[in-house]
Amino acid sequence: MAAGSILDADMATVTGWFRSGFAWWLEEMQTIMPFAFAKSDRAIGNYLYYQKDGTLASHGTGNPEAILVDPAMCLVREIVLPVLGEADLARVVALDADRIMPIPAEQLIVGAKADAKDRTSVTVAGLRKATVVTLLESAREAGFAPPQRIGLFDQASPGRMAIDFSQGCTAAGLTAAIRPVALTYWAVVAFLFALNIGALVWRDVESVRNFEALVAAQAPAVNAARTISKKISNTQKSAQILAERRANQNAFVVLAAVTQAMPERAWVQRFSWDGRRIRLSGYKREGIDVIGALRKSPYLKDVRAANAEAMAEVPTGQPFDLSATFYAGAK
Repeated sequence: MAAGSILDADMATVTGWFRSGFAWWLEEMQTIMPFAFAKSDRAIGNYLYYQKDGTLASHGTGNPEAILVDPAMCLVREIVLPVLGEADLARVVALDADRIMPIPAEQLIVGAKADAKDRTSVTVAGLRKATVVTLLESAREAGFAPPQRIGLFDQASPGRMAIDFSQGCTAAGLTAAIRPVALTYWAVVAFLFALNIGALVWRDVESVRNFEALVAAQAPAVNAARTISKKISNTQKSAQILAERRANQNAFVVLAAVTQAMPERAWVQRFSWDGRRIRLSGYKREGIDVIGALRKSPYLKDVRAANAEAMAEVPTGQPFDLSATFYAGAK
Protein backbone atom coordinates (compact mmCIF):
# COMPACT_ATOMS: atom_id res chain seq x y z
CA MET A 1 0.00 0.00 0.00
CA ALA A 2 1.48 3.31 -1.08
CA ALA A 3 1.82 6.15 1.39
CA GLY A 4 -0.06 8.43 -0.98
CA SER A 5 -3.13 6.18 -0.94
CA ILE A 6 -3.16 6.30 2.87
CA LEU A 7 -2.97 10.09 2.90
CA ASP A 8 -5.67 10.40 0.23
CA ALA A 9 -8.11 7.99 1.92
CA ASP A 10 -11.19 9.29 3.70
CA MET A 11 -12.06 8.50 7.32
CA ALA A 12 -14.54 5.75 6.39
CA THR A 13 -11.86 3.89 4.43
CA VAL A 14 -9.26 4.32 7.18
CA THR A 15 -11.79 3.08 9.76
CA GLY A 16 -12.42 0.00 7.60
CA TRP A 17 -8.69 -0.67 7.46
CA PHE A 18 -8.42 -0.46 11.22
CA ARG A 19 -11.35 -2.82 11.69
CA SER A 20 -9.90 -5.34 9.23
CA GLY A 21 -6.51 -5.15 10.94
CA PHE A 22 -8.06 -5.63 14.37
CA ALA A 23 -10.11 -8.60 13.15
CA TRP A 24 -6.98 -10.13 11.60
CA TRP A 25 -5.10 -9.66 14.88
CA LEU A 26 -7.89 -11.38 16.84
CA GLU A 27 -7.84 -14.29 14.40
CA GLU A 28 -4.08 -14.64 14.75
CA MET A 29 -4.34 -14.55 18.55
CA GLN A 30 -7.05 -17.21 18.40
CA THR A 31 -4.83 -19.33 16.17
CA ILE A 32 -1.98 -19.50 18.67
CA MET A 33 -4.33 -20.39 21.52
CA PRO A 34 -4.55 -24.06 22.57
CA PHE A 35 -7.37 -25.98 20.91
CA ALA A 36 -8.84 -26.75 24.33
CA PHE A 37 -9.92 -23.13 24.58
CA ALA A 38 -11.73 -23.12 21.21
CA LYS A 39 -15.49 -23.00 21.47
CA SER A 40 -15.94 -25.52 18.66
CA ASP A 41 -13.75 -28.03 20.50
CA ARG A 42 -15.71 -28.14 23.75
CA ALA A 43 -18.08 -30.94 24.62
CA ILE A 44 -21.74 -30.30 23.77
CA GLY A 45 -24.24 -31.45 26.36
CA ASN A 46 -27.48 -31.23 24.39
CA TYR A 47 -27.37 -32.10 20.69
CA LEU A 48 -29.26 -33.86 17.91
CA TYR A 49 -27.42 -36.68 16.14
CA TYR A 50 -28.34 -36.96 12.45
CA GLN A 51 -27.67 -40.59 11.61
CA LYS A 52 -26.80 -42.09 8.24
CA ASP A 53 -30.30 -43.49 7.85
CA GLY A 54 -31.74 -39.95 8.00
CA THR A 55 -33.18 -40.15 11.51
CA LEU A 56 -32.52 -37.82 14.43
CA ALA A 57 -31.44 -39.01 17.87
CA SER A 58 -31.64 -36.60 20.80
CA HIS A 59 -28.85 -36.58 23.37
CA GLY A 60 -29.32 -34.62 26.59
CA THR A 61 -32.30 -32.69 27.86
CA GLY A 62 -33.58 -29.28 26.90
CA ASN A 63 -33.14 -27.36 23.69
CA PRO A 64 -30.34 -28.80 21.53
CA GLU A 65 -27.26 -26.62 21.08
CA ALA A 66 -26.22 -28.18 17.77
CA ILE A 67 -26.92 -30.84 15.17
CA LEU A 68 -24.04 -33.30 14.72
CA VAL A 69 -23.98 -35.16 11.42
CA ASP A 70 -22.80 -38.75 11.03
CA PRO A 71 -19.47 -38.84 9.12
CA ALA A 72 -21.10 -41.30 6.69
CA MET A 73 -23.27 -38.40 5.44
CA CYS A 74 -20.19 -36.26 4.59
CA LEU A 75 -17.24 -36.34 2.24
CA VAL A 76 -14.04 -36.24 4.30
CA ARG A 77 -10.48 -35.81 3.05
CA GLU A 78 -7.08 -35.28 4.61
CA ILE A 79 -4.83 -32.74 2.88
CA VAL A 80 -1.63 -30.88 3.66
CA LEU A 81 -1.59 -27.08 3.75
CA PRO A 82 0.74 -24.44 5.20
CA VAL A 83 0.04 -23.32 8.72
CA LEU A 84 -2.82 -20.83 8.45
CA GLY A 85 -5.20 -19.04 10.76
CA GLU A 86 -8.75 -20.30 11.10
CA ALA A 87 -10.25 -17.63 8.83
CA ASP A 88 -7.50 -17.98 6.21
CA LEU A 89 -7.84 -21.78 6.28
CA ALA A 90 -11.59 -21.58 5.68
CA ARG A 91 -11.01 -19.10 2.86
CA VAL A 92 -8.38 -21.27 1.13
CA VAL A 93 -10.51 -24.42 1.39
CA ALA A 94 -13.59 -22.60 0.04
CA LEU A 95 -11.63 -21.32 -2.99
CA ASP A 96 -10.12 -24.75 -3.72
CA ALA A 97 -13.23 -26.82 -2.92
CA ASP A 98 -13.78 -27.87 -6.57
CA ARG A 99 -10.32 -29.50 -6.64
CA ILE A 100 -10.54 -31.05 -3.19
CA MET A 101 -14.07 -32.48 -3.45
CA PRO A 102 -15.53 -34.63 -6.27
CA ILE A 103 -18.84 -32.74 -6.08
CA PRO A 104 -19.23 -29.13 -7.36
CA ALA A 105 -18.59 -26.60 -4.62
CA GLU A 106 -21.95 -24.84 -5.12
CA GLN A 107 -23.71 -28.03 -3.91
CA LEU A 108 -21.63 -28.38 -0.73
CA ILE A 109 -21.09 -26.77 2.63
CA VAL A 110 -17.34 -27.09 3.19
CA GLY A 111 -15.51 -26.94 6.52
CA ALA A 112 -11.93 -27.55 7.57
CA LYS A 113 -9.92 -28.03 10.73
CA ALA A 114 -6.19 -28.32 11.28
CA ASP A 115 -4.78 -31.09 13.43
CA ALA A 116 -4.00 -30.04 17.00
CA LYS A 117 -0.45 -31.45 16.86
CA ASP A 118 0.50 -31.23 13.18
CA ARG A 119 -0.95 -27.93 12.00
CA THR A 120 -0.09 -28.69 8.37
CA SER A 121 -2.44 -31.70 8.37
CA VAL A 122 -5.93 -30.45 7.60
CA THR A 123 -9.22 -32.39 7.63
CA VAL A 124 -11.66 -31.11 5.02
CA ALA A 125 -15.31 -32.18 5.11
CA GLY A 126 -18.14 -31.46 2.67
CA LEU A 127 -21.84 -31.68 3.50
CA ARG A 128 -24.48 -31.44 0.78
CA LYS A 129 -26.75 -28.42 1.04
CA ALA A 130 -29.73 -30.66 0.34
CA THR A 131 -28.77 -32.75 3.38
CA VAL A 132 -28.69 -29.61 5.53
CA VAL A 133 -32.18 -28.64 4.34
CA THR A 134 -33.43 -32.14 5.10
CA LEU A 135 -31.99 -32.35 8.61
CA LEU A 136 -33.32 -28.90 9.52
CA GLU A 137 -36.77 -29.90 8.30
CA SER A 138 -36.56 -33.14 10.30
CA ALA A 139 -35.66 -31.18 13.43
CA ARG A 140 -38.71 -28.95 12.96
CA GLU A 141 -41.00 -31.93 12.44
CA ALA A 142 -39.62 -33.51 15.63
CA GLY A 143 -40.61 -30.39 17.57
CA PHE A 144 -37.12 -29.00 18.09
CA ALA A 145 -36.11 -25.43 17.44
CA PRO A 146 -33.43 -25.73 14.74
CA PRO A 147 -30.01 -25.01 16.34
CA GLN A 148 -27.74 -22.50 14.73
CA ARG A 149 -24.70 -24.78 14.92
CA ILE A 150 -24.25 -27.72 12.56
CA GLY A 151 -21.12 -29.84 12.61
CA LEU A 152 -19.45 -33.16 11.93
CA PHE A 153 -19.83 -35.77 14.69
CA ASP A 154 -16.50 -36.69 16.28
CA GLN A 155 -16.41 -40.47 16.56
CA ALA A 156 -13.28 -40.43 18.69
CA SER A 157 -14.92 -38.15 21.24
CA PRO A 158 -18.73 -38.31 21.19
CA GLY A 159 -20.40 -35.03 22.01
CA ARG A 160 -17.70 -33.00 20.33
CA MET A 161 -17.76 -31.30 16.94
CA ALA A 162 -14.99 -32.49 14.64
CA ILE A 163 -15.65 -29.80 11.99
CA ASP A 164 -18.00 -26.84 12.23
CA PHE A 165 -20.28 -26.19 9.23
CA SER A 166 -22.12 -23.30 10.94
CA GLN A 167 -20.47 -20.41 9.09
CA GLY A 168 -20.90 -22.15 5.72
CA CYS A 169 -24.59 -22.77 6.42
CA THR A 170 -25.03 -19.13 7.42
CA ALA A 171 -23.25 -17.95 4.25
CA ALA A 172 -25.54 -20.18 2.18
CA GLY A 173 -28.61 -18.69 3.88
CA LEU A 174 -29.67 -21.97 5.50
CA THR A 175 -29.25 -20.87 9.14
CA ALA A 176 -29.23 -17.58 11.01
CA ALA A 177 -25.97 -15.90 11.90
CA ILE A 178 -24.44 -16.91 15.21
CA ARG A 179 -23.99 -14.07 17.61
CA PRO A 180 -20.66 -14.55 19.40
CA VAL A 181 -21.11 -15.03 23.11
CA ALA A 182 -17.91 -13.08 23.70
CA LEU A 183 -19.52 -10.06 22.07
CA THR A 184 -21.88 -9.70 25.02
CA TYR A 185 -19.01 -9.84 27.48
CA TRP A 186 -17.02 -7.34 25.44
CA ALA A 187 -20.05 -5.05 25.41
CA VAL A 188 -20.26 -5.34 29.21
CA VAL A 189 -16.54 -4.63 29.50
CA ALA A 190 -16.84 -1.62 27.18
CA PHE A 191 -19.83 -0.33 29.17
CA LEU A 192 -18.00 -0.72 32.49
CA PHE A 193 -14.89 0.93 31.03
CA ALA A 194 -16.96 3.87 29.76
CA LEU A 195 -18.73 4.01 33.13
CA ASN A 196 -15.36 4.10 34.88
CA ILE A 197 -14.12 6.90 32.64
CA GLY A 198 -17.38 8.79 33.19
CA ALA A 199 -17.02 8.39 36.97
CA LEU A 200 -13.46 9.70 36.86
CA VAL A 201 -14.54 12.68 34.75
CA TRP A 202 -17.48 13.34 37.08
CA ARG A 203 -15.19 13.21 40.14
CA ASP A 204 -12.76 15.60 38.47
CA VAL A 205 -15.57 18.02 37.53
CA GLU A 206 -17.01 17.78 41.05
CA SER A 207 -13.58 18.47 42.53
CA VAL A 208 -13.19 21.55 40.34
CA ARG A 209 -16.67 22.75 41.36
CA ASN A 210 -15.86 22.28 45.05
CA PHE A 211 -12.63 24.20 44.60
CA GLU A 212 -14.46 26.99 42.78
CA ALA A 213 -17.03 27.14 45.60
CA LEU A 214 -14.22 27.33 48.18
CA VAL A 215 -12.56 30.14 46.23
CA ALA A 216 -15.86 31.99 45.96
CA ALA A 217 -16.47 31.60 49.70
CA GLN A 218 -13.02 32.99 50.52
CA ALA A 219 -13.26 35.82 47.98
CA PRO A 220 -14.55 38.49 50.46
CA ALA A 221 -11.76 37.74 52.95
CA VAL A 222 -9.18 37.73 50.18
CA ASN A 223 -10.45 41.03 48.78
CA ALA A 224 -10.39 42.58 52.26
CA ALA A 225 -6.83 41.33 52.83
CA ARG A 226 -5.75 42.73 49.46
CA THR A 227 -7.36 46.09 50.26
CA ILE A 228 -5.63 46.27 53.64
CA SER A 229 -2.30 45.24 52.09
CA LYS A 230 -2.67 47.90 49.41
CA LYS A 231 -3.47 50.56 52.00
CA ILE A 232 -0.45 49.55 54.09
CA SER A 233 1.76 49.68 51.01
CA ASN A 234 0.45 53.14 50.05
CA THR A 235 0.93 54.37 53.63
CA GLN A 236 4.52 53.09 53.68
CA LYS A 237 5.25 54.79 50.36
CA SER A 238 3.73 58.06 51.57
CA ALA A 239 5.73 57.89 54.82
CA GLN A 240 8.92 57.18 52.90
CA ILE A 241 8.31 60.10 50.52
CA LEU A 242 7.51 62.37 53.44
CA ALA A 243 10.66 61.29 55.30
CA GLU A 244 12.76 61.94 52.21
CA ARG A 245 11.17 65.34 51.75
CA ARG A 246 11.77 66.22 55.39
CA ALA A 247 15.38 65.07 55.17
CA ASN A 248 16.00 67.02 51.97
CA GLN A 249 13.91 70.12 52.72
CA ASN A 250 14.66 70.82 56.38
CA ALA A 251 15.40 74.55 56.46
CA PHE A 252 17.10 74.33 59.85
CA VAL A 253 19.60 71.81 58.52
CA VAL A 254 20.38 74.09 55.58
CA LEU A 255 20.63 77.13 57.80
CA ALA A 256 22.94 75.26 60.19
CA ALA A 257 25.19 74.17 57.33
CA VAL A 258 25.43 77.72 55.96
CA THR A 259 26.08 79.15 59.41
CA GLN A 260 28.84 76.62 60.06
CA ALA A 261 30.53 77.36 56.72
CA MET A 262 30.18 81.16 56.85
CA PRO A 263 33.57 82.79 57.78
CA GLU A 264 33.95 85.28 60.62
CA ARG A 265 33.60 88.99 59.87
CA ALA A 266 30.91 88.18 57.27
CA TRP A 267 27.20 88.31 57.83
CA VAL A 268 24.14 87.40 55.79
CA GLN A 269 21.51 89.99 55.19
CA ARG A 270 19.22 87.87 52.93
CA PHE A 271 18.80 84.06 52.92
CA SER A 272 16.48 82.15 50.56
CA TRP A 273 16.09 78.45 49.72
CA ASP A 274 13.70 76.80 47.21
CA GLY A 275 14.33 73.22 48.31
CA ARG A 276 17.46 72.85 46.23
CA ARG A 277 19.23 76.15 45.48
CA ILE A 278 20.40 78.55 48.18
CA ARG A 279 20.67 82.30 47.64
CA LEU A 280 22.84 84.34 50.04
CA SER A 281 23.49 88.06 50.06
CA GLY A 282 25.16 90.22 52.71
CA TYR A 283 28.40 92.02 53.64
CA LYS A 284 31.92 91.01 54.55
CA ARG A 285 35.06 92.69 55.76
CA GLU A 286 37.69 93.52 53.23
CA GLY A 287 39.90 90.52 52.41
CA ILE A 288 37.38 87.86 53.50
CA ASP A 289 36.70 85.11 50.85
CA VAL A 290 33.11 84.06 51.43
CA ILE A 291 32.88 81.88 48.28
CA GLY A 292 36.05 79.96 49.17
CA ALA A 293 34.83 79.34 52.71
CA LEU A 294 31.44 78.02 51.53
CA ARG A 295 33.07 75.74 48.97
CA LYS A 296 34.85 73.91 51.78
CA SER A 297 31.54 72.77 53.23
CA PRO A 298 30.57 69.18 52.30
CA TYR A 299 26.90 70.23 52.19
CA LEU A 300 27.29 73.04 49.68
CA LYS A 301 28.06 72.43 46.03
CA ASP A 302 28.30 74.59 42.96
CA VAL A 303 28.99 77.81 44.94
CA ARG A 304 29.25 80.83 42.65
CA ALA A 305 28.69 84.58 42.60
CA ALA A 306 25.25 85.73 41.54
CA ASN A 307 25.64 89.47 41.01
CA ALA A 308 22.03 89.72 40.13
CA GLU A 309 21.41 92.84 42.21
CA ALA A 310 23.79 95.75 42.79
CA MET A 311 24.33 96.37 46.50
CA ALA A 312 25.81 99.61 47.79
CA GLU A 313 28.96 99.47 49.83
CA VAL A 314 28.79 100.56 53.44
CA PRO A 315 31.56 101.81 55.66
CA THR A 316 31.52 98.55 57.62
CA GLY A 317 32.03 96.10 54.69
CA GLN A 318 31.83 95.00 51.07
CA PRO A 319 28.64 93.40 49.62
CA PHE A 320 28.45 89.81 48.30
CA ASP A 321 25.71 87.91 46.46
CA LEU A 322 26.11 84.19 45.70
CA SER A 323 24.21 80.97 45.12
CA ALA A 324 24.86 77.33 46.00
CA THR A 325 23.26 73.87 45.93
CA PHE A 326 22.55 72.09 49.20
CA TYR A 327 23.55 68.40 49.29
CA ALA A 328 21.87 66.61 52.18
CA GLY A 329 23.66 63.27 51.69
CA ALA A 330 27.13 64.52 52.65
CA LYS A 331 28.80 63.09 55.75
